[in-house]
Amino acid sequence: MKFKKRGFEKTMIIYFDAPSGIAGDMLVSSLIDAGVDFEYIKSNIALLGLDVEIGIKEKIVNGIKAKNFFVDVVPHHHHDEHSHHHHRTFRDIKKLLQESKLPERVKELSIKIFEKIAKAEAAVHGMDVEEIAFHEVGADDSIVDIVAFSLCIEYLKPQEVLFSPLSDGRGFTNSMHGIIPVPAPAVLEIARQNGIPLATVDIDTELITPTGIGIAAAISTGFVNMPRMQIEKIGYGSGTKDLPIPNIVRAIIGKKN
Repeated sequence: MKFKKRGFEKTMIIYFDAPSGIAGDMLVSSLIDAGVDFEYIKSNIALLGLDVEIGIKEKIVNGIKAKNFFVDVVPHHHHDEHSHHHHRTFRDIKKLLQESKLPERVKELSIKIFEKIAKAEAAVHGMDVEEIAFHEVGADDSIVDIVAFSLCIEYLKPQEVLFSPLSDGRGFTNSMHGIIPVPAPAVLEIARQNGIPLATVDIDTELITPTGIGIAAAISTGFVNMPRMQIEKIGYGSGTKDLPIPNIVRAIIGKKN
């Protein structure tokens, strides 16, 4: 949608200010806080038929009111001994999305994001892209975060999405494969494959998740300081960790000339 004002075409943009890194849930939280209808997300996520419950809670971060989008995977006790069946491969996830009743553009963006992550994981693990298993962050969590993000974009229909320059922490983090260094190998590889500039800061934890940078790789047209824009909406999304800096992503939505 184009906005005309005094003869200038205005572009609607979303600028993600992410000083403490990015994760899928934080990006979704910030867009819900900026006005995406949560019921719209909920009813569409239900179309996936996953055993999940999603919710949104308010969280105060350093005095700032933020939102926190969460996914609870509903446990099925009779499945426990077969829990390895829940390691969905990229092929499984593509099929699940394609066969769902989600809007076409939501399917396309979700698959594009998953593909960015799968290509990086394939390089890191020396595996075939289609066979990459999403168990790392819990496959269903990732599916919900990624589809919810794609739904937010479909709801807002921005013409451009930008991110602030990204920095990760340092040290080590736990993964399905044991202890791995931060930035996580998949995060570094997504940055490499997609030409995303990356720095590290002296914070001893993972600040960027593969899902977070996978979303950025699929949708961002740049990693820059905020352009001059007429600000219309601001959303604050909080992360789950307590960091030495405020753990938030700001979605700044408005128009630029």
